[in-house]
Amino acid sequence: MALEVKSLKKTYGDFSLSLDLSVGEGETLALVGASGSGKTTALNLIAGLAEPEAGSVIINGEDVTALPAYRRNISVVFQELALFPHLDVGGNIAYGLFIRGVTRKERRRIIEETLEIVHLPSGYASRRIDTLSGGERQRVAIARSLASKPRALLLDEPFSSLDAPLRKSLRREFLEIRSHSNAPCIFITHDREEAVMLGDRVALMSGGRIIEIGTGRDMLLAPKTEEAARFFGAGHVLPCVILEKREVSVEVSTPLGKLTVPQGDSQFNHESPLLFIPEDAIFLEPSNGAGLKPFSARFTGSLFEGRGLVLKFLLDPWENSPQPLPFEVTAGKRMKAPEPGSMMNLWVDQSLIRFVK
Repeated sequence: MALEVKSLKKTYGDFSLSLDLSVGEGETLALVGASGSGKTTALNLIAGLAEPEAGSVIINGEDVTALPAYRRNISVVFQELALFPHLDVGGNIAYGLFIRGVTRKERRRIIEETLEIVHLPSGYASRRIDTLSGGERQRVAIARSLASKPRALLLDEPFSSLDAPLRKSLRREFLEIRSHSNAPCIFITHDREEAVMLGDRVALMSGGRIIEIGTGRDMLLAPKTEEAARFFGAGHVLPCVILEKREVSVEVSTPLGKLTVPQGDSQFNHESPLLFIPEDAIFLEPSNGAGLKPFSARFTGSLFEGRGLVLKFLLDPWENSPQPLPFEVTAGKRMKAPEPGSMMNLWVDQSLIRFVK
């Protein structure tokens, strides 16, 4: 099975959505973006909960655009979960099966099967919804989505209301649970870490459009657009001036000094080119890398985060930036911060730098 969305369009007041995407059998596409980017609108259109003005939704070669939601056999897990409080856990899981006329014996079998998949004891089938914890309710909602053997799975920020440790635990569980279904899956989130972890591919949405799509690794280490580079925040976006184009590289002037950028498949805006410098391209000490280039910056302060000590710098004014540019580097958790105001030498690995559009 595969899910295709072709030229899907919808307008609400000043907001317009135009969507093209495809999700393969067994693939999870993480649809990520800021609030208001159009993620939930896209989900509603694909699920049949909203009517598009143009375009088509195709599942396994069948155009389902004209079908109502209940005939598409698409399972949706909403942010609010939408569990029925008057039904027990088993009744919630098997609700869709009951509507379809599946026998009681078969419903019981599927309830036990899906409870096992989501790591809940079979005895939970008779539990009331209001006796469950937040994480247990999430599992029941996912079990319900799997019970009907859907043609596609859509999840709208299902873990957003949970505390951080439980959210992290359920993400890992979801990867294992997901392996029990070959249905194409779209997982909507505004969390960058969640998108990269759960998506086989990640699509960044902004202003009702998909800006960039690729693997999570590519989005973090080699984004193609400025918007993706800034959204995922795994490096710095700096201005530059093109000095010389060579066969396999481009010489540029930057706030870090003159650098050689591997051209590769990168494209850039000739009027105002931008560079993406990934976090792992910056070193506090020199190494044996052939592409390392030194530069200096003034240390202004530090901030301790869980992942390490964030060192804050100011780069010297540059030809196109008369004001000093802020620059941050994440060091080890045990590093002792330098004296504020001191100049420090740093190094950049030129082989990891890329242009962004």
